[in-house]
Amino acid sequence: MQVSKVMNLNWKESNRIEWIEDFKGLKGTIPIEDLRLLKEGAKTMQEAWRLGALHAEYKRLKKNQGPDLPSFKK
Repeated sequence: MQVSKVMNLNWKESNRIEWIEDFKGLKGTIPIEDLRLLKEGAKTMQEAWRLGALHAEYKRLKKNQGPDLPSFKK
């Protein structure tokens, strides 16, 4: 029995540069080590875990940000 999996991709988030720049704006202050990791990428397993934690924090911040509402001003 084969189960088909449906993947829901957010194409904007799949671009690494966009979520990193967005994360920097949402977070405000980021430690130098984390900035280096975001810029250069992970080279060790520990760095990969930290990068995953930063991405999870980005998702949490983005979720708490609230929706962009249209402006109806004339």
